[in-house]
Amino acid sequence: MTFSDEGITHHLSMSNKATNKKNIEIIQQEINKLSYEESIFELETILNNVQDENISLDKIQINYIKGHLLLKHCEELLQFCEQEINEISEEFLELD
Repeated sequence: MTFSDEGITHHLSMSNKATNKKNIEIIQQEINKLSYEESIFELETILNNVQDENISLDKIQINYIKGHLLLKHCEELLQFCEQEINEISEEFLELD
């Protein structure tokens, strides 16, 4: 699942901070639907976009926000997975 920069540009192009905060929350909800692999793909796409010398300032801002949210999402998914592994390990060790 990917979402377009045009949609994000529309969401973040408003000058009202309250509106931007609400729109970032909407983007966060979309990111929360992504798997770890989809999130990594999106981060790789952002990296490629940022390396483009013709990128506009608006797109830099959008990529920064989106990248930050995606990275946070990946970290949360990894923490959840680590917690599950630890719980499984504890259960396995107590099977004596």
